[in-house]
Amino acid sequence: MAQTAISRTQTTSITRADVALGIMGALLAAAVVTGNVALTTPGAALAGLSLLVTLVVIAFARRQLRADPRRATFTRLATGLALGTLLMAFASDALLLAAGWIVTGRMMAGLIGHVGGWDEAKDAARRATIAFTISDLALTGAVITLAFIAGSTSIVAITAAIPAMAASITLTAALLFVLAAMARCATPPFSGWLVGSLAAPTPVSALMHAGFVNAGGFLLVRFAPVLEASPIAGYTLFAAGVIAALVGSAIMLVRSDVKGALAASTVAQMGFMLLTIALGAYVAALWHMVAHGLFKAWLFLGSSGTISTAPVGPRGLARPMPAVIALAVLIVMGLALNAAIAPALLPLGLALAALLGALTVAARNVGRSVDNIALLAIPLLLIALNAAALTALGTVQANAAAPLLPPLAQFALLSLFLGLWVAQQRVGAGERPLHPAIIARLLNVGTPTPSSGRKD
Repeated sequence: MAQTAISRTQTTSITRADVALGIMGALLAAAVVTGNVALTTPGAALAGLSLLVTLVVIAFARRQLRADPRRATFTRLATGLALGTLLMAFASDALLLAAGWIVTGRMMAGLIGHVGGWDEAKDAARRATIAFTISDLALTGAVITLAFIAGSTSIVAITAAIPAMAASITLTAALLFVLAAMARCATPPFSGWLVGSLAAPTPVSALMHAGFVNAGGFLLVRFAPVLEASPIAGYTLFAAGVIAALVGSAIMLVRSDVKGALAASTVAQMGFMLLTIALGAYVAALWHMVAHGLFKAWLFLGSSGTISTAPVGPRGLARPMPAVIALAVLIVMGLALNAAIAPALLPLGLALAALLGALTVAARNVGRSVDNIALLAIPLLLIALNAAALTALGTVQANAAAPLLPPLAQFALLSLFLGLWVAQQRVGAGERPLHPAIIARLLNVGTPTPSSGRKD
């Protein structure tokens, strides 16, 4: 009888996860009751992504974590994370958006440290908490500054008051928004928390893409007028995106573990998303956020069953295909140089290169059977899906009035990126090995130093 009573007491006890879930639910309910909600294109994209991925991950985790004594805590935190993301997505008040941002960071840190008795998990949660705190402080500082000058915490009122604000105020707020997005998107120098988070269970890694790691894109599009009023912040964001894209792509070349390569891919993709926003191509950035979140969550959930003793094959296309693809993309984008796609010329060119690369891989693996030939249709369907999605989003979301870089400059940068992509393909195909010192440096990204570990 005593054991039964103790068991019931433990079952009904309130945990920190319950408190966090209750607070998040109360904040969301208060926002709805007080009318501090608004339906926007970035918010709808973030909310849809969050709900879909969270439902799939929770269903997946019920089986994968069935022997985990903390599976109920995971479910509570995952649910609270979804509620917090919904609060961010639909909040019309900047302080409510910041509250959702902060609470979701605390919940994700708890999810990263899910395996509480493991030193690696504790260290990963600690580093994530540091990065999230920097992001929280930056966002809070930007929101308070703008709200004080505008005399209102309404996002609509704040953005409407931007033209009348001093340049120093908008620059400070824009740089703080950029810093907040960089830390949340795990771009350098904040990449360590994402790579280190692989100590968490696979469902946690998948859940990060349910509007958490890519929420920086939502934030910047939501406060786009602030960014557009500060070209220096735009160039800073662009530089951060370029660095993240290059660093993440480089790490992918040396990571042999599936989850490590996927995490590096996320760093690179977040870099592409941020540079797309910096260019003013908000439609492309929002579609990137949704498509990448869905695809990467699916890949992480599938990675838990990836076990192979076979040697790792080439990861790149053999010559001369990379150069042929790069030349074809430059020709197409050159023809479209003066078309209406000016803000998105660079990201669309890179996306076209990726899709042509996928089509090449599919064609290389085609045999004589009908099933294999059908593989060729997949990249073509992806091209059609991307075109349709961009067209649909373009009807409800406007790009920046003036792109950060003129079309010719974007074309020059596209040429540089494609040249680097060709070099990356040569390394991936084993035609041009990296220096051992570079490999060691890339492999150690996200690995705690001995001084940062736990001291017993």
